[in-house]
Amino acid sequence: MIKIDNLTYRYQADGPTALDEISLSFNKGDWVSVIGHNGSGKSTLVKILMGILEGYTGNITVDGEALTQDNIQDFRERFAIVFQNPDNQFVGATVEDDVAFGLENQGLPREVMIERTEKALSAVNMLAYRRHAPARLSGGQKQRVAIAGALAMEPDVLILDEATSMLDPEGRNDILAILDEIHKTRTTTLIYITHDLSEIEKSDYAVIMKDGRVINEGSIEHIFSDTDILIESRLVLPYQMQISRAFLDGRYVTHDELVARL
Repeated sequence: MIKIDNLTYRYQADGPTALDEISLSFNKGDWVSVIGHNGSGKSTLVKILMGILEGYTGNITVDGEALTQDNIQDFRERFAIVFQNPDNQFVGATVEDDVAFGLENQGLPREVMIERTEKALSAVNMLAYRRHAPARLSGGQKQRVAIAGALAMEPDVLILDEATSMLDPEGRNDILAILDEIHKTRTTTLIYITHDLSEIEKSDYAVIMKDGRVINEGSIEHIFSDTDILIESRLVLPYQMQISRAFLDGRYVTHDELVARL
C-alpha cells in the first residue's frame, strides 16, 4: 500500500542526515512496528508520511500514486495519527465532542457523526465515558479517546507515535489489546512507532532503525533471531528474551513458550 524508495532528509541543508536512503514497504492491513532509540529517525519518517516535513529526496507512493505537495492534502485524509501525549490532541469539552471534531470538520451529516463516534468509542471501550471531560480521565483512558478520534475518521492508515510511552504497564497493555483487536477486525494498516521491543510481538512485520537507516527488518522471529543488532541499537530485550539468552538457547520465545520450556 505504501512504498518508500531511497528517502533521505536533512533538517538543515548542511546538517547530518536524519533519514539516509530509507526504502520500505507497508502492505494493506498489516501491523508494522518501527523500532529505534531516540534519534534513530522513526519520528522523522512519520512526519514525512503525514506531510508535516517537506524537502526530502526519494519517492513515496500510496496505492501506486506518487506523493507530492500537490496531492498531500488528499492523502492526509486517508491517514490518522495518535501522538505520545493525548492531551496535545484534545479540543472538545467532552469525550464524544472530541471524537466528533474531525468528522465535523469534514462536514459529515449529524447522523453519520453520531454513528461513527459511538462505533469508535465502543471499539476502545470508552462509550460509558462519552459525557466525561477528557481532562478528568486517566492517562490510559485519554489515549483510548485519542485512538477513538482517529478511528472515527475511518483512515486507511493509523500511525501511533510512541503512543504508550507515558502509560503505566496496565494502560500500555490495554492499548496494545485494543490495537490487536483493530488489527483482527479491520483492514486498517497500523504503523506502530516505539522504542520498546516488548510491544511488538503482535506485529506482522518489524523495522529496526538506527542513525537514520534501516539496519534490520522482517518477521518478529527474524528480528529477535539477531539479538546482537538489537543490543547494538541500544534496545532493551524483552524479559523473556533476556531469560532465553541467559539460560536457554537464546532463540525467540513468547511468555507462554518460555514458561513451558522452563
